[in-house]
Amino acid sequence: MAKLLSDPEFQRFSELQQKQSSFTITSEEADELRDIVARAQQKRDDRAAAMQSIETFIKQFDISADELFTADQIADAARNFGLIPAAKKERVLPPQLSFNGKPYQWTTRALPDDIRVPLFEAFTSGASVKAFIATPKDATRCAATIARLERETNSTYADAWLDELAVSRAQVDEALAKLPA
Repeated sequence: MAKLLSDPEFQRFSELQQKQSSFTITSEEADELRDIVARAQQKRDDRAAAMQSIETFIKQFDISADELFTADQIADAARNFGLIPAAKKERVLPPQLSFNGKPYQWTTRALPDDIRVPLFEAFTSGASVKAFIATPKDATRCAATIARLERETNSTYADAWLDELAVSRAQVDEALAKLPA
């Protein structure tokens, strides 16, 4: 009933209902209560008719859910109804490096010396490390790589080289904040 009435109407409805339950309602107030209830019922019926029309049009024109709602809206609704886990898990891939044609994933373990030494030398000398990055078009992974290099070497990567990777300083700082201590 509350969502069918405006706030003042609902407040008046509650007052009149209280009077009715304590048998102190006048005939004019009883008429007012009936009018409020009638308006609420009419609004409910109008809403139901509108919903029925919408459902009819959806069926008639074969409109699918993905035409009405974005993927995020559908996922949020599925989460709200418990159809999928509540928390969105952000999947972050570790930095992918390559050296002499050999691929390396920079997980929580240290890199092998055969890539670590030349990579760190290039980074600390102020040279570009783009040649070491296996996924240069993935800005998130590039930022994670640079952030990790900055933390492990206590050096800052030059802005010109960040531009070469199409990565901003803000992205590197954000990736740095996400790194485990």
